[in-house]
Amino acid sequence: MPVLALWALVLLAYSNGFRSGFVFDNAWVILEDSRVHRATAANVELILTQSYAYQSTVFRPLTTLSFLFNYAILGNGAQPAGYHWVNLVIHAANAALAYWLGMLLFQALGAKRQLAAFALAAVWAVHPILTESVTNIVGRADLLAAFGVLAGFLSHRKAAEASGRRKLAWLLALMGAATVALFSKESGIVLVAVMAIYDFGLARSPFRKHFAGYHLAGYAALMPPFLVYFYLRAQALPAVSLGVPFTDNPLTGAGFWTGRFTAVRVIGKYLWLLVWPDELSCDYSYSQIPLVSWRFDSPEVWKAAAALAVCGGAIAVAAFWRRRHKPLFFFIAFFFAALAPTANVVLLIGSVMAERFLYLPSLGFAGCLVWGIFTAAGRPYFRARLPHVVPVTVGLIVIAFASRTYARNFDWLDDRSLWTSAARVSPDSYKVRIHLATSVVDAKGQGIDRAVAEADRALAILGPLPDDRSLAQPYAIAGFLYRGKGDFLASQLSRQWYQKSLDVLLRGQRIDRREAEQIRSENQRLGKAAPPVGWYPLYLELGDTYLRLAQPRQAVEALEYGLRIRLAPELFDELSAAYLAMTDPQQAAIALIEGLLVDPGYTRLESELLNLYRQNDPQRCAIRSSAGGIGPNLACPMVHNQFCAASRNVARLYGEMGMASLATSANTRAVSEFGCAAQALQ
Repeated sequence: MPVLALWALVLLAYSNGFRSGFVFDNAWVILEDSRVHRATAANVELILTQSYAYQSTVFRPLTTLSFLFNYAILGNGAQPAGYHWVNLVIHAANAALAYWLGMLLFQALGAKRQLAAFALAAVWAVHPILTESVTNIVGRADLLAAFGVLAGFLSHRKAAEASGRRKLAWLLALMGAATVALFSKESGIVLVAVMAIYDFGLARSPFRKHFAGYHLAGYAALMPPFLVYFYLRAQALPAVSLGVPFTDNPLTGAGFWTGRFTAVRVIGKYLWLLVWPDELSCDYSYSQIPLVSWRFDSPEVWKAAAALAVCGGAIAVAAFWRRRHKPLFFFIAFFFAALAPTANVVLLIGSVMAERFLYLPSLGFAGCLVWGIFTAAGRPYFRARLPHVVPVTVGLIVIAFASRTYARNFDWLDDRSLWTSAARVSPDSYKVRIHLATSVVDAKGQGIDRAVAEADRALAILGPLPDDRSLAQPYAIAGFLYRGKGDFLASQLSRQWYQKSLDVLLRGQRIDRREAEQIRSENQRLGKAAPPVGWYPLYLELGDTYLRLAQPRQAVEALEYGLRIRLAPELFDELSAAYLAMTDPQQAAIALIEGLLVDPGYTRLESELLNLYRQNDPQRCAIRSSAGGIGPNLACPMVHNQFCAASRNVARLYGEMGMASLATSANTRAVSEFGCAAQALQ
């Protein structure tokens, strides 16, 4: 019954979250990752052998498989409601696990144990800080990892108390939970720490007896999933990557003590958001979190000192009352252990601050809060004068948190609402400004002036940074918006905006080439061959802008460089337009064919190719008609030669990118399907 009531509470708090679309990173991770679009053995293999959403430093195959389950198995496709239901079900399961955790830890409360366990789970489950993990679809990584940690810990405790076949069953459950935790998100490794906190922090038996007894089997059960995970991760992730951008985590460019003291300052911000979750943001990128300046007249240094004092005080309280208040010790230790992988104190990660990092640690906060309420209510004063202080206090907190969660869900409705709310809380984040810029403009040009103003603010934040600390993406987005402003003006002022677009794109190109050179140099040092790396949309934008400025040759150079990074069909499309601007319909047709060979599903290329043939076919043989429709006629000498040239170019591009098998397939297809001479393809 308590669990059912808990689930009803969770459903009410998140009932308005089902309308949230593919905002934030959701479109990129789900809609643009072809691996999750079809349930095939090949896609499963790609998920298990490649990084998460093609991020070079992250490996989360189980999370990606869950998106495959939604997209292809359940048939949700591009409809977000099904994804939200799965997230809510996992969160509800985690709330139930939090309740059972409370039943384990609050045994000293006797008859009040069940009420305390329910209070723990309820306060945690509806806390507004969790919306970034629950309402945000890609927050599922945090949900699954937390499920694995909580289920694994409870299974470990059950295994320690069982024997025979029941013990084996619980150990197998622990092994499965550890697999879920680690294969969903790297922070799932905290399962080991949570087990150790309970075993060696709260155990009554001596250390040696405790470690040598039943509990050792639990730690041994973790070894198989951990070894398999780290092996697969090593195979999937490249030895050299672009690393963590300074703009996402400025601590990477700070000195050791400055970075760590700033990280403690961030922990202080986390604690305040847990206590008073009023101003929430989906992003805290550069320069929203300033580095501690070490000047005594700086408010940041005093905030960091206060945060350090609070953290030190909490640790001292946990140590002092470890025997007398065991649940308090556990929850304080749990908070810091669960936060450790993302706290930037020991290891610098890909973000300086994110509310999703608090999904599991916030359970420790809720535990401390509930334990404090029940401990205070147990004093004679409250027992005599305010006998209902516990249910009233907990009820008010749950109602307040649930109401704030309900309101926060509206921010996640679409990109405009999300980034507008983020701009109020994180006005100095370049990422907030650049994403807000793209969200306020529509296809008809409405909102372009505001979009340009926001792009200007983003670049003003990034402008003072040297190239090695900046990144290319915001410059590409700004260039796109400036070019759009020029398109909508359609006057003599247009060229000024096109030139402004080109200027920022060239700055982005300089940054991108510097990153690529760093990767190339590191690969050379390691004796590894690697294809060019970079952010290909930047070169697509460069090609577009060069064409607006009537510089097609420069457009071709930019687009061809982009193709060496990624064989994206839109690059071939734009390359064809550049060749047409150079009055070279032959190369324009070859570029379109190359795009079709790489991505046959990009049907726009075929229609453009047919239109090109209608206008530039002196022999009138390039197009054939059949019962299945019209298409290129390979019997026509011009078309045949173009298909063979395109096949040769595609095979060469595959070879330069290290895709030898695809290069061979392209050559084989050219011979068998297009009738090209094998020697001509060499």
